[in-house]
Amino acid sequence: MTTYMTMRRYLLSALGFSMMTLSMSAHATSAPESQPDITTCPASFYAVKIHEEARQCQRFDAQMPASMVYFVNDSTDALVAFYLALMPDLHLKGEHNARILLTNDAGDVRVVVSPDGEGAQIDILVVTDTQTSTESSAAE
Repeated sequence: MTTYMTMRRYLLSALGFSMMTLSMSAHATSAPESQPDITTCPASFYAVKIHEEARQCQRFDAQMPASMVYFVNDSTDALVAFYLALMPDLHLKGEHNARILLTNDAGDVRVVVSPDGEGAQIDILVVTDTQTSTESSAAE
């Protein structure tokens, strides 16, 4: 085999490997096909009140347990006070890595308040729906 043929075979092999690597890296960094929709924020999500200045609301699950995330341009302390005042059934369960967990006595509603840039992120998990069907459908 000549040097030319060996060199050509090497270059084609290297080019094939480069194309395969490029294809794999492009595939690995592409966004998932199914992502939650960012929607207009409702007044409540099942039994949980939503802050009036909420934005970027994302609902993740249509069935129980249901979850939703949103952003508010306010401090975590103000948002904890908001939830404790509006929902007397919630109480402070704990704090870890600046994330504050609020739960109700039954443990079927959990609200996590986390610092996020100039505001806070609110994560809501509702394990069972304790509302009437009219209120529940308004949350959807």
